[in-house]
Amino acid sequence: MPESYFRIERPEEQTLPVVVDVPHAGEWIPDDVRDEMVVGRRVLKRDLDLYVDQMWQDAPALGATLIASEVSRYVVDLNRAPDDVSPETVEGGKRINRPGYYQDRGVVWRNTTSGVPVMAAPMSKKAFKQRLDTFYHPYHKALAKEIQRVRKQFGYCILVDGHSMPSKGRRGHTDPGSRRADIVPGNANGTSCDVTVTWTVEEHFRDHSFSVKTNQPYKGGFITRNYGRPGEDIHAIQIEVNRDLYMNERTFAIDHAGIERLREACRALLPKLADMDVK
Repeated sequence: MPESYFRIERPEEQTLPVVVDVPHAGEWIPDDVRDEMVVGRRVLKRDLDLYVDQMWQDAPALGATLIASEVSRYVVDLNRAPDDVSPETVEGGKRINRPGYYQDRGVVWRNTTSGVPVMAAPMSKKAFKQRLDTFYHPYHKALAKEIQRVRKQFGYCILVDGHSMPSKGRRGHTDPGSRRADIVPGNANGTSCDVTVTWTVEEHFRDHSFSVKTNQPYKGGFITRNYGRPGEDIHAIQIEVNRDLYMNERTFAIDHAGIERLREACRALLPKLADMDVK
């Protein structure tokens, strides 16, 4: 069991108006939750953003804040709305058909992206509430607090939401079989951040010899949409990294040269974000 379900690493002095959050790199699953699952341990790794926190680990040394979850997204998905469930996932749950709602892969996943069942039966409303109260709400409370702290200090805040993605779309994705770009920034179709934030991210990674396709296939999840409010001086952008740049997708073995290349690119990005005039 980790000492905390998530960690916050603040710089000695906050010199950048940036918060980086990594909600899906954690692997820990409580024993009582694991006992309820009907899926193998190797399958559980396939939908995690393994090692992404390592790409962004230099944020505090640069003067930015880093928040990273230690808990598996199969316990609770921090990048989903808290009411994003289906009746088959939570007893008495209601399907909400709106953009950005996944239902069977909502805040609690009933199936993996490839359709493999995770749960043997729906969980009770009481168990669902306890899981959110334990793992979900504390993370979002801490993230919102950090964003507001930075915004108060600088007059604005840029939130970088760090993720990774399979190199090709799988069954259950919107782009099955398609090769994806190296880097996919997501800005909720231009609504979650000032256009200069998107341009800066795109050009930065292209300058580092990565291919970039904004919003294809990921436009930004709940975190990006919920916290990105440019009119209130909070700019959020999701950054998806292609997994075959830094790991073996079959064995999950890390490619140290690949992740160091990405770490350097991520490290160099953060000061550039602070140089923009988005206030």
